[in-house]
Amino acid sequence: MQLCYGPMACLALFAVILSLTATDTDANKVHNCCTKVSKQKITVPIIGARLQRKALPCVNAVIFETDNGETICSHWKESWVRKAFFQLEMARKSLDTQVPTANSPTTSP
Repeated sequence: MQLCYGPMACLALFAVILSLTATDTDANKVHNCCTKVSKQKITVPIIGARLQRKALPCVNAVIFETDNGETICSHWKESWVRKAFFQLEMARKSLDTQVPTANSPTTSP
């Protein structure tokens, strides 16, 4: 029994098999990003945040990290999201500019 009846038929069969394999691979791929976002306000303490830019399948989002280790994808246009992100950035910058006192090296004469 012959699988291909000519070069074009073999090429078409190969293309179909390749597309089915690629589709299955994409469907089962795990994405470590936000593919959807929530507009619901977070009620648990937030300890960190980062921005995510759109790069399909990932969407524009602010990713908040809570004190219980959960990550929450929030809609970047929500006013509470912008306010919380700004407050976290201000706190981080404030910590970055503080001069460490407890662990400062001391010099002796």
